Amino acid sequence: MSIIENQNIPSLLEMWEFIGKNLNPVGMTPDKASLDHMQIFRLYVELRNLDKTFRDSIQVHVLRNELAYSLLSTLVN
Repeated sequence: MSIIENQNIPSLLEMWEFIGKNLNPVGMTPDKASLDHMQIFRLYVELRNLDKTFRDSIQVHVLRNELAYSLLSTLVN
């Protein structure tokens, strides 16, 4: 499915809200007037991918901790 056919694409305002939420705390939010729609979309997609990667790495860490705790509990009991 091409990106044009995907109806789950957020509005420009929703993309800017996501960009601002992720880049404002580190002072890296670009000026809205300096980007065109395609650049905003690309920035949004890149940040979403980074967000997914970060969440995946956190999930791996949590699962490793749970596995270690389970193994330790088995060894102790």
